[in-house]
Amino acid sequence: MRGLYQAAYLRTFSERVNRTSEREGESRIDVGRCFDLIVGTSTGGIIASALACGVSLEDTEHLYEEYGPKIFPYQRARSLPILEKLIRSFGIGVRQGEESLRAALEKTFGGETFQTMYQRRGIALAIPTIDMGRHASVVFKTRHLSRLNGRDDDRTIVDACIATSAAPILRSLADLREPATNARVVYADGGLWANNPGVVGAIEAAEILSDRSVDQAPIHLYMLGSLPAQGGEEISARQCRRGAWGWRGGIKVVQASLNAQAVGYDYLTDKALALRRDGSFAIRLPAQCPSKNLQRYLVNMDDARHQGAGCAEATSGVRCGLRMGGDT
Repeated sequence: MRGLYQAAYLRTFSERVNRTSEREGESRIDVGRCFDLIVGTSTGGIIASALACGVSLEDTEHLYEEYGPKIFPYQRARSLPILEKLIRSFGIGVRQGEESLRAALEKTFGGETFQTMYQRRGIALAIPTIDMGRHASVVFKTRHLSRLNGRDDDRTIVDACIATSAAPILRSLADLREPATNARVVYADGGLWANNPGVVGAIEAAEILSDRSVDQAPIHLYMLGSLPAQGGEEISARQCRRGAWGWRGGIKVVQASLNAQAVGYDYLTDKALALRRDGSFAIRLPAQCPSKNLQRYLVNMDDARHQGAGCAEATSGVRCGLRMGGDT
């Protein structure tokens, strides 16, 4: 659901630019076409795909607003903590949630594939995920490099979005068929290894420039995150020896990993581009959560409840692990 924050952020930004453009007699901007390469992970993969495919940001917001409660059912259980824990523990509702997500994505993207999108729009797209059969990191890509063999040409955007956003516990794993071989492969959320895919975007952009023999061209990479609540915890001497119960069955391990990864990859992305010494840079937009009021609504990734009117404008924005590499 945090992808809604990112969609609203980009929509608000584009509307302000478009108002200026209209006053000056210029055409409205297509946000996706502002970039040569777009990379997105998890719910950010949905936003990235929408930008690459040319789906309007208004329609992207509507996807979350209309289908969110169906993708994450039993929202009323949040007022009953014990019942909510039982629902999560036994995976109740994940099947219908997956069916609802696929229905929403098919309505939005239809049968668009990586190949048809790239031929139509000319925008490179990269979507990280995990192959559970090998526990291997995977990146679905358009054929934007000469070394690529077109493995993902016939992969649908819908399947890629389902694979990258298959968050354990919150959603079903993605049980898919490979387009070329029809082999069955199970995928998990790409955020488990590329929660912040900025470094993926930086490397991909650098290779695109090299592949096209473009010298002395800077990479301008803009990273739009989902503003998770600040992580961290105070640990007593006794808690240093905690077992599975103290780690909440491993959930705290995942939280620590994702938070540390986001911070670490920010540093690696910025450093990798700075070392090019050609004016390349990476910027996070915004750098931090703009308010504690908004942060309260970003604690749970699957909270699809409508919030009060006082926070409606703030929460209408987009939330995702989206990293966009541009100006290649």
